[in-house]
Amino acid sequence: MIYRYIAPSPALQEYIRDYLIAHFIFAKDQDIPFKPYSPKPEQTITFLPKGNLTVNNPLNGENRMAPAVSICGQQVSRYNFYLTSEYLMLRVHFHPGVLYRLLGIPLSEFTDSWFDAPSVISREIQEVNERLANCQNYAQMIAVVEDYLINMIQKVKADTHPLDQVASCLFTNPSRFSLDWLAKQSCLCPRQFNRKFTERMGVGPKLYSRIVRFYKAYQYKEMNPGEDWLSIALLFGYADYQHMVKDFKEFAHETPNLWINQDDQSPERLLKLE
Repeated sequence: MIYRYIAPSPALQEYIRDYLIAHFIFAKDQDIPFKPYSPKPEQTITFLPKGNLTVNNPLNGENRMAPAVSICGQQVSRYNFYLTSEYLMLRVHFHPGVLYRLLGIPLSEFTDSWFDAPSVISREIQEVNERLANCQNYAQMIAVVEDYLINMIQKVKADTHPLDQVASCLFTNPSRFSLDWLAKQSCLCPRQFNRKFTERMGVGPKLYSRIVRFYKAYQYKEMNPGEDWLSIALLFGYADYQHMVKDFKEFAHETPNLWINQDDQSPERLLKLE
């Protein structure tokens, strides 16, 4: 079993941030905890060679089955993931703007959704998923996906844009830059900047910046459990603790401490893989 982030090969580092491989095996009579999943600053293609993923919306109780290979744009809502007793996943995290360049479709079409990838790209990506199910080890899985991605990138449908680098700046430090300054760096007026950013990233720059800041705040807390929340709020550019709580309630539907407690019950934690 495994739960690990893996760096891409040098040939793909311009396009891919990293891969996440998760492989969980539970006893068939074992209660499997759900995975609470809040918005993260990412656009992905996810392969599920083994097992199924049920995506639950905790606000309305709606359940949907994720496709075997899915394209996911920017998530803006909290979901709960329910897994089967054996679950094998490989997720590709793209750098900002890359998924838009590969698809040539506005990423706003994929926001908060799990789209069936073969319907959007080609049947070939389903065949990749089938090959992944027959791999002998995790390294072989990465090699199969990278071969496919290298061929896919050779057919890229849209050019790079200064805005992609701007989005990377926001990912690195979401509270450091004003939107007017970012628009100038993109060689766009503020209105064009907002429209173009939404096209390439799936959401507007303000919402993206908030998601990045929220994500980095709780990641920091998980790595530094002794740090108090007020210090974390100020470190990540919140005016005060209550402004941070507002983002947690919007994106995680919980206060900061309750969210961390829920995340601590995730499958990878129960299996001591993280």
